[in-house]
Amino acid sequence: MTFNPVSKITEIPTLGVEVEYQIVDPETRELSSNTEVILQEGAEIYGSNIRPEFHAAMVECLTTPCATTREVVEQVAELRRTLIGLARKRGLRVVAASTHPTTHWREVKLTTSERYLQIQRDLGDVARSNLIYGMHCHVGIEDKEARIAVMNSVRYFLPHLLAMTCSSPFWQGRDTGLASTRTGIFRRFPRTGIPDYFGSWVEFEAYVEALVETGCIDNAKKIYWDIRPHPFFPTVEFRNCDVPTRMREVGAVVGFIHALSTRLVNLWHRNMGYRLHRRAFINENIYRAVRHGIDAEFIDLHTKKVVPMRDAMRVLMDELKDEIALLGLDDEMEALEEILANGTSADRQRAVFKATGDLNALVDHLIEETEEGMT
Repeated sequence: MTFNPVSKITEIPTLGVEVEYQIVDPETRELSSNTEVILQEGAEIYGSNIRPEFHAAMVECLTTPCATTREVVEQVAELRRTLIGLARKRGLRVVAASTHPTTHWREVKLTTSERYLQIQRDLGDVARSNLIYGMHCHVGIEDKEARIAVMNSVRYFLPHLLAMTCSSPFWQGRDTGLASTRTGIFRRFPRTGIPDYFGSWVEFEAYVEALVETGCIDNAKKIYWDIRPHPFFPTVEFRNCDVPTRMREVGAVVGFIHALSTRLVNLWHRNMGYRLHRRAFINENIYRAVRHGIDAEFIDLHTKKVVPMRDAMRVLMDELKDEIALLGLDDEMEALEEILANGTSADRQRAVFKATGDLNALVDHLIEETEEGMT
């Protein structure tokens, strides 16, 4: 599709990012549930922008809504830097990755708020064993119909996003053979994965109302799809990324999401859009990204040909060059090219373990990369 939007921009979405971090004991290299003081001191600085999650060994950091990629990434970095400092004061460390290489979920305490206790009552060990960490990106789009249209189109590109962020190849002391073990674990939750497309906001609302009326959920926040309209805010929430370990990779991924979302919402304003595909086909590419990460072979659902994911990404980056220029994302796309050339956190983790045969050395590596540029 030929599309030059620079002179036809109607809307540039805002951005917000949530990142879930591991808190690690540097002596044992295991996850630490002793996060109460860290959370208390974090809340004194940032309020609810540093907060607990279901597992006590997890701290979530949230930005405010931002106008630019640069602004939101600066906030992510500031929050990460602060969390690292708070953890070090308690003799602990921070890791940005979507699974811990060794800690078993049974060894981690739960956060004892009523909300999380109810989740455990509803889902049992499916929730208890969900010891995974993610990065979510909220794209602010005011019109409800535009949010549905963007969600519908974005589904095709979710395998690209996942492939660029894989950081969870190790789980409970083993290399699982997957680049994103997080994805497989989270699929045990209900209402996860790729949604079908919806014809309108009314159709989406009718779906939610049916689930509420039949007692499946009490509100739409318990729809955990890889991409969803947020139930309480005017955003489309990208939920399928692993946590990038390096801050530079965060910028690359968020910048790509911003460029892609800007393209899609402005196509909607012009009554245009990408071809929609059934989730059964998209899931084939999702699994390829889960299994092989950036080394995946991507199925081009338009041509029915298989191409390397790296090539598919470079084609897409070229197609989005006008949005990239408009949003000033040259540095972020340079970082994205570094991922394509050198691999993701999952690739680096495997290289460290291959060289050392030592999972403790792997945890040390993750701490070091998480702190890169933060001190």
